[in-house]
Amino acid sequence: MTLNQDIIKEMLSEEMTPGQWYEVKQLIKLFEAKYSNFTSWDKEALPSEPHRPRWHRLVTNAVRMSPGRDDYDDNSWVSLRTRKPSRNYQYSISPKDPIEEAILRHMREDDGSGHVYLVTNPAWPDWVKIGMSADIQARIDAYQTYSPAKDYIIADSVVVDDRRFSENLAHRRASDIARNNSGEWFELDLNNAIDILHSLH
Repeated sequence: MTLNQDIIKEMLSEEMTPGQWYEVKQLIKLFEAKYSNFTSWDKEALPSEPHRPRWHRLVTNAVRMSPGRDDYDDNSWVSLRTRKPSRNYQYSISPKDPIEEAILRHMREDDGSGHVYLVTNPAWPDWVKIGMSADIQARIDAYQTYSPAKDYIIADSVVVDDRRFSENLAHRRASDIARNNSGEWFELDLNNAIDILHSLH
């Protein structure tokens, strides 16, 4: 079987370390180390790129399926987060979220819709968390469990058809303008975060 973007997506989803950021060249090396069924077609150079094999281009195109890449039509790799801290894009697999998984276990059905929200806390005045949930109230209640002061605040939220896709896109846009970030927390002006949230509609 010749290689395609779906095979690459499936394998890299399993092999990437959640939360770790990779550039494309690192993903090419990771894929090459784990995949052993290359065909002669996969190894052929493209006329437009005679310096590298076809499968390199397939990896490059596969990561463009991240919702954080708004320059590509296919946004189906919803677990792949994207940021661009400098000239090159970086990609990361979203870590599993035990709180959201617990919320989903109590739901009868999940159609993928929900909220993308902004959370602030006075302990970190210049930081905003961008998250998603199928049940926003259950989510904020979970935050308050870990705060003696119960001081997490939902600064804003929007209802979206595909919460994972929309959260990923919001993270990408926030990472472009944030002064700093740590996971889903971004150091940026709240008004800018609100603008990003409302651009998801």
